[in-house]
Amino acid sequence: MEESIILKIKSKLEELSKMERRLGEYILSHAEEIVDENTGSLAKKAGISPATVVRFCKSIGLQGFAQLKIKLYADVSGENGKIYTDISPNEDVPLIAEELAIRFNQSISQTANKLDAEAVDQVAGMLDACPVIYVYGLGASHVAAEDFTQKFSRIGKAVVHMQDHHLLASSLANADQNSLFIAVSNSGETIETVKLMKIAKQRGLRTVAITQKQDSTLTEMVDFAVFHHGGEAVMLRSAATTSLAAQLFTINVLYFAYVSKHYSEAVGRLKTSKSRIQTFFRKD
Repeated sequence: MEESIILKIKSKLEELSKMERRLGEYILSHAEEIVDENTGSLAKKAGISPATVVRFCKSIGLQGFAQLKIKLYADVSGENGKIYTDISPNEDVPLIAEELAIRFNQSISQTANKLDAEAVDQVAGMLDACPVIYVYGLGASHVAAEDFTQKFSRIGKAVVHMQDHHLLASSLANADQNSLFIAVSNSGETIETVKLMKIAKQRGLRTVAITQKQDSTLTEMVDFAVFHHGGEAVMLRSAATTSLAAQLFTINVLYFAYVSKHYSEAVGRLKTSKSRIQTFFRKD
């Protein structure tokens, strides 16, 4: 059986440097929380430098922080849990469906409880005042950003959504300063998203983050943040499932909050767009 990483850290503490020992003691006291951290956030919480995290991992015989998180997760999950992924071998379809339904319902309920109604209202007001809305998300967050674009475009809002972050960076650098940039990122640490946010801030745009992390780099940069539930808590996700559902639910709440404040106009635009699409794309 593979040695417990927690026991290994305990046995190595006295051999480590002062800063590495401080990190080791922090990890032992917060083992379950470490799996959700990145190098920077862990270093900040433990009161050490990111370089110390790298040195610590090598001192205990690991290749890097990612390997440490996997081994920690294995320890805190126990041998009978789904240690590495959210899928077990040879599961029956009804069981898969039942488990997913439970996880989706839980994620959406927790997001509904977590949502700050005042923040949603403030963002809805910003959407009303901005001539152009720029929105970006990478990976699964791209799907959420695309859903935002589809919904708000149908009610007449000018939305710019590009997956190519270089092209979007050019657009942001020349955007009207009254425009709004919305960044969708579950972790709040996606490099491309953070860099685009820096451009938006330098340009003087209004900024919003839709994210799970309240202490992320992205959250600290924006004017307003709308938080959702974190979703999956496994090391190697087979796919973004409940986290994506939480993002989509959050965007829907924002959309309906906006539409309810502009009900007649929004419903009129929805009727018009539906009629035009049916007219232009009907079979002759």
